[in-house]
Amino acid sequence: MEREEVIRLSDHQDKSASRSVENQEWIGKIGFGHGLFIFSARLFGSLFENPDSNFLTGFQLLLEKAEIDESAAGYVSAVLFTTLIAGVLSTLITTSLYFVDFHHSLIFLLIPTFTVIILFVGLYIPRQKSTSRGKRIDENLGSAFAFISAMSNADVPISVIVLKMAGMKEYGEVAREASKIARRTELLGLDIFTAMKQVARTTPSIEWQKFLQGAVATSSAGARLRPYFVNKASEYQSALRVSLKKNAESVTVFAETYVTVGVAFPLFLIVILAVMAVIARNAAGTTLSFLIFFSFLVLPVITAAFILLISSVNKEVKIS
Repeated sequence: MEREEVIRLSDHQDKSASRSVENQEWIGKIGFGHGLFIFSARLFGSLFENPDSNFLTGFQLLLEKAEIDESAAGYVSAVLFTTLIAGVLSTLITTSLYFVDFHHSLIFLLIPTFTVIILFVGLYIPRQKSTSRGKRIDENLGSAFAFISAMSNADVPISVIVLKMAGMKEYGEVAREASKIARRTELLGLDIFTAMKQVARTTPSIEWQKFLQGAVATSSAGARLRPYFVNKASEYQSALRVSLKKNAESVTVFAETYVTVGVAFPLFLIVILAVMAVIARNAAGTTLSFLIFFSFLVLPVITAAFILLISSVNKEVKIS
């Protein structure tokens, strides 16, 4: 029973939000001085009286992965309250435009469009932060796994490895994840594998989660951790090399395509149109307009599109 109480206390202190509390309790957790959260929680509190809601459960986990120190009910209430304010403001703006003789029917689309955008952005922010944290963790996993493998080869206990990694800022977000484990073991007295299991549940990185869960499963099965760490580091480095090679090939293909579509084709088109304008002088004005449109609008759009494509496929992992 004492072990279960310690685990419950760990979750409560580290995340400051528990799904098993009543409505008034999570209102109090939102924090002193957060007027928006407090007011919106009281305004929309009746909508979130069920702490076992699947939506609240999933959204609470998302907030924990994004390291947003708010309860799911409080955060969603704040988003709804902000959306309500946005709806009122857009209604006032639309009404003002209507009374100043701007009788265009499209202005009435401002109300639903503005409110939907605010609602979508508010609910999307935790997912974006979670994804961003996951990418920053993955950036340093290669070197972190190598460090863990090297330390385990020297027969250093896993608790000492995690504690050392927590103090090494060069590992970035991985060091922060390690500090969460170290905090649970050093301050709350949990054993290392219980702490790793808890952190694996709330980490946004799939690879880091698999690593922690694998370490817990290996220990539970009574196997040695050193071979697991060594194999995991070697496996990740191999996968990393394959991924980097694929990304390099993808970038090469897009670069060659850009040279053809974004450089050679526009040059040939401009030359051909210029020659046609000289030959057919009566169409010189139209040709000049098309050249201006193509040069100042189409070419920048093509360049921006290729920049986005290359940045989306270029998932190179930074190896520190």
